[in-house]
Amino acid sequence: MNPGKVKLCASLCMWLGIVTWIGNVKLHLWSVFVQQSPERDIAFSLANEQVNISKRHASGLRDGKTFNIRSPVILDNVIEHRVFWSAWLEGLSTRVFGVEHERKWREQVRDARVVVLEAGCGRPTNRLATFADGTRACVRYGIDADQVLGETLSYYLAELLGISNLPPLALSKLNLSSEQWASVRGHIEALEWSPNAIVSLTEFIPNVTGVFIPLHLRKQQGGGLQLSAETMSNMTVTYLVELMQWSDLIIFDYLTANFDRIVSHIFSLQWDARVMERTTNNLLKTINGHLLFIDNEAGLVHGYRVLDLWERYHRLLLSSSCIFRKSTVRRISEMKRSGNSAKLLYELYRAREPLARELGSLSEEHALTLQKRIDVVYKHIKHCTEIM
Repeated sequence: MNPGKVKLCASLCMWLGIVTWIGNVKLHLWSVFVQQSPERDIAFSLANEQVNISKRHASGLRDGKTFNIRSPVILDNVIEHRVFWSAWLEGLSTRVFGVEHERKWREQVRDARVVVLEAGCGRPTNRLATFADGTRACVRYGIDADQVLGETLSYYLAELLGISNLPPLALSKLNLSSEQWASVRGHIEALEWSPNAIVSLTEFIPNVTGVFIPLHLRKQQGGGLQLSAETMSNMTVTYLVELMQWSDLIIFDYLTANFDRIVSHIFSLQWDARVMERTTNNLLKTINGHLLFIDNEAGLVHGYRVLDLWERYHRLLLSSSCIFRKSTVRRISEMKRSGNSAKLLYELYRAREPLARELGSLSEEHALTLQKRIDVVYKHIKHCTEIM
């Protein structure tokens, strides 16, 4: 069939913050993606794809600002194989926090002297710390140690997934006799923080704004939003890059069972029809358009304990999303293949964090839960390739 005669329609479908792309031309995608054997690893097909990025770059912009996806060639700049953000578009999305920046930040703040503690950084139990050199960080004490553990393990799980939207994190012990905390000892005692408790320090990012679920994704038409090619042609590159970050957030929040962000909005619809018109919990945007996944204290530990209350909404969030970064899918595939994602997580966490042994890690039960959720995401990706 002449490709020029094929009418393609790009649909973006998302129920309350979820992105799905649907085409009118049915592709036998799974035969390409995971060839004959159902055991064949997803990453194998991804690693062997060849993409002419420069050609797509030249044809994908309209007036240097927006995509014109009226033809199959230009549509391919946005999506590949109906379920993946294109390599060209991924190439426009740099790491939010560079690896070297994160390493230096952790080393800098672990022993840096805190000179001011003040209200800020969300919850009443959190504080905004200013160090002697002017650096600032959010100090999260947590209602209990499990919240600090959940925040920390969520950060390192994001690292395993190649998701760089979480601000750099380091742990510190509240030794009130140490040089680091001595100057604010009175403030800590007034807060009734336990001496020698372990707290998390995350980089404070200034000049951020709240984030609304994108308008195109907020509206519902039946099971989700259907966008025409005409509507898509007016989407800016910036908007598409943000949607790509949303697709990572959906996977991340499912794996960590974090109910304190999008899922809580979904839950609140039962009595608040306009909840989606307000900013999303624990999600910020930088002046460069990067999304920041902050306050992940509910992830992995507490979130796993209350799965029975929230799993219905977690599944809704995941099941309606059928567009992914190929780089994220590779990581999911590797963790699926390992069969022991919790071990990979602990090894990274212990290698980077001196207080890892003291703070602890996932219980055996929660380690199994993480692997099951990795498996669910893997199967969901496979399902998406079969139905598209």
